[in-house]
Amino acid sequence: MTAPLIFEQPLHERIRLLLRLEALTQRFGDALQAGQPYDHHEALVSLVDIYALVTRVDIKRELMGEIERQTANLQRLADQPGIDASRFRSTMDDQRRLHSALEEQAGALDGAVRENEFFNSVRQRMALPGGAFDFDLPIYHHWLSQPVEARTELLREWFRPLESVTEATQHVLRYIRGSGNDRSVTAEEGFLEQPLDSQHAWQMIRVSVDPQLGIYPEISGGRQRFTVRFMDPGDFRSRPNPVREDVTFGLCCCAL
Repeated sequence: MTAPLIFEQPLHERIRLLLRLEALTQRFGDALQAGQPYDHHEALVSLVDIYALVTRVDIKRELMGEIERQTANLQRLADQPGIDASRFRSTMDDQRRLHSALEEQAGALDGAVRENEFFNSVRQRMALPGGAFDFDLPIYHHWLSQPVEARTELLREWFRPLESVTEATQHVLRYIRGSGNDRSVTAEEGFLEQPLDSQHAWQMIRVSVDPQLGIYPEISGGRQRFTVRFMDPGDFRSRPNPVREDVTFGLCCCAL
């Protein structure tokens, strides 16, 4: 059976930030592991984007705030019947450990690359379309010719300050995704609109679609309601068209 395609729509700017960071770190890890020179080019491109993202906002403070909020909400469940006490303690221990790791990390996240002339020269050239060509950056061409072990070691060294942020991001998003209940719903004539209970702090809408349907959802939402409109991309050469048939799909509204 074909795995469904999952589309996620953040309902909070903090979650939008964390989803971007998660995608970039996954892209970095995949390219790093692949190991070919142009894979490591993509890994470095991702690393430049990650540092641009985490230095634009105080990502450690954002994560610590989200962990504190999650911990407070989870604590309210401690005395609920049916709670697995051992699993609950493990979850709370993880929350405290991640919060402490972020709190104890001294200095700016980009301290390892801020004064590195090689990294900064690559970062500056990558701001231009096709800026990292051999004739623009001979040192970069030379680096890509180094043994895979040497390139991997340097990329991991530059990524190391981001490890606690990456782990915390993964945990936070996993708990948010696990907070919702998947259900099957139908978008009549390709469109669904539903209200959201304002008593909950909704953070994410997740839509699961059978890829064999050949369609995709456009999701929009706020604090009070959300909509899902299914679109047919056709051959990707012309404007997508709204789906006019009923579509059954998986829906998960997440709030923790």
